[in-house]
Amino acid sequence: MRRMRILRRLLQKMRDAKKIDKHIYHSLYMLAKGNQFKNKRVLTETIHKMKSDRAKERELAEQAIARKARAAKRTARRELREVKLTSGGEAQ
Repeated sequence: MRRMRILRRLLQKMRDAKKIDKHIYHSLYMLAKGNQFKNKRVLTETIHKMKSDRAKERELAEQAIARKARAAKRTARRELREVKLTSGGEAQ
């Protein structure tokens, strides 16, 4: 019971300090309730791992959006070039 209280207190402090958001807090709270963490060190390691995973996912999503934007711009330029070639070829 003492360990559970310590882990829950740590989670509350980190949530209040805005180090973790409410979604990470809830999932870790449920894991702590299910006796997944042996001590505070294991919990903090899990928090850092989850935060880095979320950051990587966010970065990959931003890269995908940028890649799609570049592809759309490229196809628009290609279509514009094709329209100019076809209209220029008919005039001659």
